[in-house]
Amino acid sequence: MAGIVGYGAWIPFMRISVDEIHRVWRNLNLRRVKDDLRLTERAVLQPNEDTITLAVAAAERALEHAAITPSRIGAAFLGTSTNPYDSRPSITLIAEALGVPYDIFSSDVQFAGKSGTTAMQIGLGMVASGMAETSLCIGSDTINRHASPGRVAEYAASAAAVAVVLGNKETIADITATASYASDLSDFFRVEGERYIQDIGSGQMNRPYTAFEIGIAEHVTQAASALFRKAGGKPDDYDYVVFQQPNGLVPYALGEQIGFRKEQIQPGVVASEIGDCGAASALLGLANILDQAKTGQKILLVSYGFGAGADAISLETTALIEQKRPRYPVARLLANKSMVDYATASRLEFKYAQDASPLYL
Repeated sequence: MAGIVGYGAWIPFMRISVDEIHRVWRNLNLRRVKDDLRLTERAVLQPNEDTITLAVAAAERALEHAAITPSRIGAAFLGTSTNPYDSRPSITLIAEALGVPYDIFSSDVQFAGKSGTTAMQIGLGMVASGMAETSLCIGSDTINRHASPGRVAEYAASAAAVAVVLGNKETIADITATASYASDLSDFFRVEGERYIQDIGSGQMNRPYTAFEIGIAEHVTQAASALFRKAGGKPDDYDYVVFQQPNGLVPYALGEQIGFRKEQIQPGVVASEIGDCGAASALLGLANILDQAKTGQKILLVSYGFGAGADAISLETTALIEQKRPRYPVARLLANKSMVDYATASRLEFKYAQDASPLYL
């Protein structure tokens, strides 16, 4: 049986509060942002941070936690919807930075917010089939750099990366089943040549994430049902469940709809503290659960990607989970921060077009 041998996460150090965003734009009732959407702050990228650098940082910690050298990685996959390049892969840069061998199976996976879990499914197949001893699977996104100033999505749009090392020896959590449900739904999208993510409900500032919630509710429910049919389980069989989280409200709404209790959902909810991390969203919640899980506990992970569908993955922790804790737990990464104002965040993330020519006095 294959599963997680090690994992690591990384979150940008800079943050901005929803209060500060609201101070500038006043485009939504602040009470709704805090109480209804359950958002408090999001990550802010520095000029030298992007999807690739976050992925490298997370992968370094995953390899450290797995206690394996880069030379043992046989396959590597990056899941992202915010690749810095339009016409070249990022996983080759990541592998080079980590010192992974050149003779590996590798690819970028672009499947919206479920890119990270899809990368995991591919990596799992490589290990289970014997094509690779270990697979490095990463979910990394910088949604904040692609959220248009003044739009409601700016309150939640964040950034993070999570990497997992999959293998079939000394696992801390075995993957017992996976299932997916995919159909086309144009809720959020970014067309070629456009920097900012758009949605079909744009302009409805009083109804943020309307289309997204319609898509996520249907697809997550279907993916979870498919996994229950395959594995023969039900919500009460799990100790924890973690969902894709565009905000802090959605995971609870989804869990209640499927039949999970609040105590099963709460440990995996991180969006309230860091916002929407895209392909790293559900994986960051999973990492937070693994940081505190005990032996023999069952976890259900269900991701979602706009226009891509949902992945459901069932895991069960092993005896090694309590002996092998990461040096950088998610709680530590969330607490390690420096708050900035809106002007600084806009400057750091290059939110406004700038002249490419040198400045002259």
